[in-house]
Amino acid sequence: MDDSYQVDQDALRAAVRERDHLVFRFSTIPQRLFVDFRTETISGSAGEPGVFSLPPAASIRERMTSIREVRPDFPRPERVNVVAWPLRVGALRRLGVIDAIRTRLGDLDAFDALAQLDRVVAELERSEDRELRRAVTGEGYRTLWTAPAR
Repeated sequence: MDDSYQVDQDALRAAVRERDHLVFRFSTIPQRLFVDFRTETISGSAGEPGVFSLPPAASIRERMTSIREVRPDFPRPERVNVVAWPLRVGALRRLGVIDAIRTRLGDLDAFDALAQLDRVVAELERSEDRELRRAVTGEGYRTLWTAPAR
């Protein structure tokens, strides 16, 4: 499944280095990976970067609300930096994206966020495995057409 898509790895690594946050939107599961590198809170005091799993959102307003819920002490982002990720969650690791995120978090001495990254990515991988199992078994899915009678 991962082989049929091209990912601009250089642009993605540049985004990890330069953006103040990223929201990874997966094609296989509804949850989103939110990596927030920001360290300055609304009050101007020092804060910590964070890594979270966000629920799906039907609008930009809902997305901003979900970000505010996990980062209440931080200002509302001026824009949401979304990465539409066409591959499986594990491809983030295989293509070096997780390592790039780990490097940036390490450079910020964000040790709690590093632990959050491991936990959230593992949670997303488990969710994806469950969803793929459901798709194969048909649980929660319905067919678009029926097989012809034999």
